[in-house]
Amino acid sequence: MKGVKLLKLFLMAQKDLLKLRKYDFPFLFVYGVTIPLIKQTVMKLIYTLVILSSGISAFGQKDQPAEDVHASLLTGKKRSLIAYAEKDHSFTLEVAGRQAKPSDVPGFINIDHQIVQSTLVPVDQSINVNAVTTDREKEILGKYMNYELEYYKKKLREDYSHLQTEWVTLRGRLFLVWYYDMPKNNQLVNRQLYVSTLFFDQVMDLNAPVFKAQDFDKAREILLRLAASMKTYDKQLDLTALARKLNKE
Repeated sequence: MKGVKLLKLFLMAQKDLLKLRKYDFPFLFVYGVTIPLIKQTVMKLIYTLVILSSGISAFGQKDQPAEDVHASLLTGKKRSLIAYAEKDHSFTLEVAGRQAKPSDVPGFINIDHQIVQSTLVPVDQSINVNAVTTDREKEILGKYMNYELEYYKKKLREDYSHLQTEWVTLRGRLFLVWYYDMPKNNQLVNRQLYVSTLFFDQVMDLNAPVFKAQDFDKAREILLRLAASMKTYDKQLDLTALARKLNKE
């Protein structure tokens, strides 16, 4: 993520901190926590989240990395969708009921008190995505994961430990589930969790910062439930019309 974007996030944070909602940062709203402490903690949180997602857009880019691309949240009366649409391809992820809400952290969504992000990353343009075998798909997703880890460790000079990976097939689609522990000196995020899949010529990446160790299973369940609901389309969905439809259901 570029320095200008980082500065923008901090300025937004300073301006809107007093508008915090409990469902965005439930772990902060405990008895005795003062507004100055909340401000300091949220500023550290936003910096941490920026660090965690800053390398994503550079994968597959030989030159200057582009801005991050995120899927949008479409909220409805009975259900919500996380949706993305481009010229020839689109996808939706379904969230039951009213569990999904926009987060005060830019680019993130709050689902049942868990912050989640859906990011799209272009793969190498030389790859023929129309003729990808399962082994080749695993290779692409593995390279994406390794790129993120290398960027995080070498470029951002942040450390991690206990990396674990697993392959999961949900409704015929292959996903790479990977997660690692954050450094012990990081007092906000305990573990970082990712669920990644190949979406035509991009990697669709779901990620969630896990603030407390006991919340990992819940975060994993949320991401896998989203992944299992993924529907793809060989056309550009009209997200405005889709949002209106959701509110009429």
